[in-house]
Amino acid sequence: MSAESAPDQEPDAQPPMPFAVRLWFVWAFALLAITGLLLPRIIEFVDFSQKAPFSLLGIFMMLELAALLFGITVAMQRKRIAHRFAIGIAILAAPILAGLPPILLEFPPAAVAGWQALFVPAGLLISVVLIVGLLRPGARAYFSED
Repeated sequence: MSAESAPDQEPDAQPPMPFAVRLWFVWAFALLAITGLLLPRIIEFVDFSQKAPFSLLGIFMMLELAALLFGITVAMQRKRIAHRFAIGIAILAAPILAGLPPILLEFPPAAVAGWQALFVPAGLLISVVLIVGLLRPGARAYFSED
């Protein structure tokens, strides 16, 4: 290294985290928090009778939780597979925001319609913003570790 080059600049320094990736991390940790807060209701929701010892909602939430934890882990390591997981997790905005609270909190039918009218477009907007941002070259390049 020459004397003129700055000591904090390394030739193989990694580029800074793109804004879309930062935004995705905010979404992923918010989704993790929402799941954690609703987990007791999910467990209550499951009917542990002999007829149905599981629920489709419980299976969906456990798959979502596993994908979320794995996705965050590989994204922190900047693995290439994290890009696909990030896009997959970004797609979950509308189903989680619009569908999960009315089911778990037992909203009356009129409230469900109002909730979904508000949160389906919000979830779709979050998904579109995240996916468009994650498909940009800078975000793709961020996930470069093998």
